Order: sequence, then structure tokens, then C-alpha cells
Amino acid sequence: MGADRQKPLRAEQFTTARAAQPFWYRAVNRVGRVLPSFGKPSAEAWFEKAQRKNPGVGDPRPETVAALDALLRSVQQDAALSFSGRIAAQMDCLRMASQHLRIEQALRDTPEILDTEIPAPIFLIGWMRTGTTFVHRLLAQDPDTRTMPYWESMYPVPPTRGKDDRPEQLAHLLEQLESISPNYEAIHPMGAREPEECVALFTNVFRTLQYNVQYRAPGYIEWLRAQDPRIAYGQYRQQLQLVQHYRPHGSRFALKDPTHSVFVDTILELFPGARFVFTHRDPATTMSSLCSLYAYTRALFSDDVDPHALGPELLRSYLPASLETALHKVDALAPGRVAHMRHVDVRRDPIGTMARAYRDLGMELSEPARAAMAAMVDAEHRKVRDVHIHSPEGFGLRADEIRERLAGYCERFDL
Repeated sequence: MGADRQKPLRAEQFTTARAAQPFWYRAVNRVGRVLPSFGKPSAEAWFEKAQRKNPGVGDPRPETVAALDALLRSVQQDAALSFSGRIAAQMDCLRMASQHLRIEQALRDTPEILDTEIPAPIFLIGWMRTGTTFVHRLLAQDPDTRTMPYWESMYPVPPTRGKDDRPEQLAHLLEQLESISPNYEAIHPMGAREPEECVALFTNVFRTLQYNVQYRAPGYIEWLRAQDPRIAYGQYRQQLQLVQHYRPHGSRFALKDPTHSVFVDTILELFPGARFVFTHRDPATTMSSLCSLYAYTRALFSDDVDPHALGPELLRSYLPASLETALHKVDALAPGRVAHMRHVDVRRDPIGTMARAYRDLGMELSEPARAAMAAMVDAEHRKVRDVHIHSPEGFGLRADEIRERLAGYCERFDL
């Protein structure tokens, strides 16, 4: 999206959902308020529709049906979807249900997929908005490192016939997002062929905490946190085997998802040799930026987004405790398993910071990798610089209360 832009995008301090939406989108929602409701489709109904759309794919896993049912129930109760939001949510559910069925079909038809060795994984953990996207893209420059371009995580199963147009399919979806929220990329830049986080692999099984970014869905989050995370991560691991089977590459696999921080124990159980890059940033700035991301994303689906309620919601959520727990878990690992990386250091000296992280992980930053990373940094410096404006006060918080809640964390990493 916007690779050749000459003018910067500007995401202002979030105020209301309607202020974040273009005029035509607000008009559609106004018309939609007087139209009949679409009803309340069940998980079974969505999977039946996906089966009709994809003949011969077979049945979904029961635990995936249960997850979609929990998500639908919570969204219907809590998310206050707009007319356009209901349409978008329905399209998303159908797409993800179809992906799940295709993945299951691929695993049945090609059982050797589950014998595929996954390159030694490095998990990027830490809160969202701490620089993980930039670090992930730096890691992707290393010829020995495998990442997933966004199209591959969104559509992990290649077509059995005809042209493989998965990048084009995703590019079209991103263009639709750009038309709805033209400045969204100022908050989170995305590209169909750019390395992207793992979240799509979890949405393919309807089990991820990141649904709460998209919708206000407290009931679903409560349900998911009570579930065995090995269900989600077991299917996630199989999808990694699937993409590596069809497109083998790399001696290591860089995997990014902010919610990995919540499940370090499960990752270590299913990926015993996993290493971690843990990113850190001033939590007041991070929380403010995180609130802005939540607000602008929820505004794609709902007209009811209260920024001053959002900040306390997130500060009281699982996020602070999960950050502290993740630190405790990785502190117990042997040397060579964890690299800590501050946002300020990455921005000041990206190549030097990456070289230190490599050493901390028992690796060496090769000259080809170093040169490729330097070229990426140079290209980033030449790009138009987008503007993202946010403040804790705009989301019902104070910087000092955020830092006080995470005082030990701030002291440890001098944030």
C-alpha cells in the first residue's frame, strides 16, 4: 500500500469513530441503520457456507467451530457493529472459515506436510508498538532467515491449478482497507509482499487475542484465555509446516506476533529450541500508540468507540501482567536464547543493535545480511515520513500512571 507516495499520511489523535471514517462510509452506515438485520448466523452456518463455496474440502475441526461460535457470540453481544462492520465481519468469517477448510484438506491430502522440519524459530515478543515490525523486516533481509510475506500467512495453501494469485488477492483487500481508512497505514504499514506477523495463522483457526483489536469482544477474550493454548499453537505449528513444505527456505524462521508474549510456556513446549527477540519501549508511549491502533481498527467495524474508556480498558487488561510474566519466563532460559532490544537503540543504531542481538542469540551477522539491512535502513530514511499523533490523555490515561504500573520494567530497561 502506498509504496510510491509523495505525501505523508497523517493519523490524528483519535476522537470518534465517525471522525476517522470517510464521508461515503458514514453515509453507508446511516442508510444501513434503517435496513433489516441480517440475523445472527451460527458458526455451523458459516462453515456450511464455506463448504458450499469450496466443494470437497471436508469438515472443520470441532474446536475451530467452538472458537468461531465464541467469537460470534461475543461480537454480537459486545462489539456494537455498524452496518458496514457487519458486512465486513461476515466477509472475514467466510474467508477465514474457507482458509481453515482448505488447510485441513491440504493436511489430509498431503500427510508428508506434517513431517516437514521448521527452520529454527526466533519469536519476536513484546508489546505491539515497540518496533517489532521494523525489527522483523530487518531480520527478513538476512538471506538465511525465513519470514512469511503477508499473502502467505493470509492464504497459506497454494492453488491446485491455475495462476497463484495470492499476492494479488491480498493487495486487493489492502486497497479496500485504504479506501475505508486512508491514513491507517500511518499507524501500521502493510504490504501484500512485506513480511507480516503470524496473526493470520491464528485467525484461520479463530483463536487469537488480537480479535480484541478488531472488535470489542471481552466475552471472547475471557473464553479464549480459559482455553488450552496448545490447541491454537498446535494448529499454528502445522500451518508453519505447511508453508515451509510448499516454499522451503532458510536456516531460521523469524516469527512475529505480539500475543506470543502471552504464551511463552506453550511456545517452549511446542518449539523446544525457540529463541526470542524481546522489544522494549517506554510503556506510556507504547500504550498511547496501542490505544490509537485499537481505536482506528475498531472504527472500521463500529461507530461506538469511546477513546476515554479504551485506555483504562487496556491498562486493566492482561497486557501489563503478561509482559511481566513473559520477562520472568525468558529470564529462566539459558544464555543464547534471548536478545533484548530497546526501541530507542533500534532507531538510533539499527545495524549495531541487530549485530548485538545476533551475538546474544549465539549467531553472527553475516556481511550479506549486514549489507541488506543497511540498504533497507537507507531506503526507509528516503521514504516519506508519515505522522501518527496520539497521547495518553486522549485515551483517558496519564503517562505517570502507566509508568507507575510498570515501574520495575521501566527501571530495568531504562525506559
